[in-house]
Amino acid sequence: MSHKRLGEILTVFGRVGLTHLKEKKAPLDDQTTPVKLRLAFELLGPSFVKIGQILSTRSDLLPENYVRELEKLQDDVPPMPKDVALSAIEKELGQPFSAVFSKLEEEPLASASVAQTHRARLLDGQEVIVKIQRPNLAAQTREDLTLLVKLARRIPASWIPMVDLPKVLSQLQASIEAEIDFRNEAQHLRDFARENADIACIGVPKVFEDFTTSQMLVESYIPGIRINHYQELLAAGYDLEDMGQKLMLSFIKQVFKDGYFHGDPHPGNLIIHEGKIFFIDFGIMGHLEEGIRITLNDILTSFTSQDVDGMTRAVLAMTTSEKQVNMTQLGRDIERMMTRYGSINLGLLSLSDLVEDLLQIFQKHDLQADPSITILGKAALQIEGVFRELAPDVDLMTLAKKYFMENMKTDILSQVLNRDTLLIELLYLLRNGKSIPRRLNQLMEQILNGRILINHDTVDYPARFHQVQKLANRLVLSILFLALILGSSLLSFQERQQGLATLLLTGAGILFIWLLTLILQSEKKGK
Repeated sequence: MSHKRLGEILTVFGRVGLTHLKEKKAPLDDQTTPVKLRLAFELLGPSFVKIGQILSTRSDLLPENYVRELEKLQDDVPPMPKDVALSAIEKELGQPFSAVFSKLEEEPLASASVAQTHRARLLDGQEVIVKIQRPNLAAQTREDLTLLVKLARRIPASWIPMVDLPKVLSQLQASIEAEIDFRNEAQHLRDFARENADIACIGVPKVFEDFTTSQMLVESYIPGIRINHYQELLAAGYDLEDMGQKLMLSFIKQVFKDGYFHGDPHPGNLIIHEGKIFFIDFGIMGHLEEGIRITLNDILTSFTSQDVDGMTRAVLAMTTSEKQVNMTQLGRDIERMMTRYGSINLGLLSLSDLVEDLLQIFQKHDLQADPSITILGKAALQIEGVFRELAPDVDLMTLAKKYFMENMKTDILSQVLNRDTLLIELLYLLRNGKSIPRRLNQLMEQILNGRILINHDTVDYPARFHQVQKLANRLVLSILFLALILGSSLLSFQERQQGLATLLLTGAGILFIWLLTLILQSEKKGK
């Protein structure tokens, strides 16, 4: 089967032109490789569509133009016939459908690359949603990903520029395994319900654990109105501005307090029912560790106070890099970004734009952030779009500031001053603090004796040293050139040394041409 599938993959890649790439020197936005990749994924079926969709959430691994193109992958695919869906459901139940359900709607509510959902009714009368995975999808996805990894190791780097394919695909494996196992989504539902149990305006469907497996999820059906059906909401007596504020405050809490947020809150996943906002479809979730949440707070604080140094420190704290970071250029890029926002009214400030700009800076400087930051950027864009439609007159930053002032003081303090942090700082102080008086005394003696040394770290030292080395080499060649010219000139006055003078002059000419070539090449590279 793998050989046949490999042949299909290569055929499709060839059909869209992925095996004849000559775009290494093309500008990033003009490259057609991302478009070809998306077309190939669409032609190769549901497993490749899911791989592409997960790739589109990893801007820490892919350049921006690949992410943007893969986001266009269509998730609407033809539904499975009812008998195929019914057979798959019975396989997961391990018993006849009629032993658990009294009804199954033939027309699916949604049909996606991984699964489709049907409305159903349990024998006790409860209305539920059954999410059933496409048969053989998990096995097919694993096989396709394995084949892609093998192919990636044989593809020349110049074929798909700026993408380390083997690294990207190997890091993707765990994400795909997690997403096609519906038990993880069921756990997301339970965790989200627990985190928001005390929030009266937020609702979550109930999971029916007895009927949930790795390939089937059964949860309560939520009747109601989609959050972007504004006329229906108004007719039902809802205050749109109030719903918008509740939605945004819930998202701020999810991100900054819980560190656990819904990763795909588009309007189709937000249902208004009995005065509550119900979040549904928990396939994608974002999880922010405590350190990242603290850093996000630092970023917002630095941003509002226009503190470039503080923002730079926060960016470096949030990311890692395998290369040396040009601190000067990073600071300039951050200052340029903050200056651009400085003239904008805070009420018009877009948090999603801020996250997007930060991600672009990360990418420009080869800084790797946690994948949840990418998910946060997309989720913020979706939530903010809904919020501005529901509550166009509400100042987003004022709303966020009010929430932080009322709810986050103790949380931020507890994050910074928790027991583990205090113990670490105390141990550091005990280990190093005892030497402070001695070091201060040594410093004073060095200052008084005029023996103090100041070490200065040069930014981008290897590149600068290379430049100095090239200048020194050219200086040596220039001196040799002048010496040869001078020597040949002196020898030319002596009849017996004419041959040697000519030889030195020829050497000087060759040296001059070499030196001129080096200078011209250097200027060409500089342009």
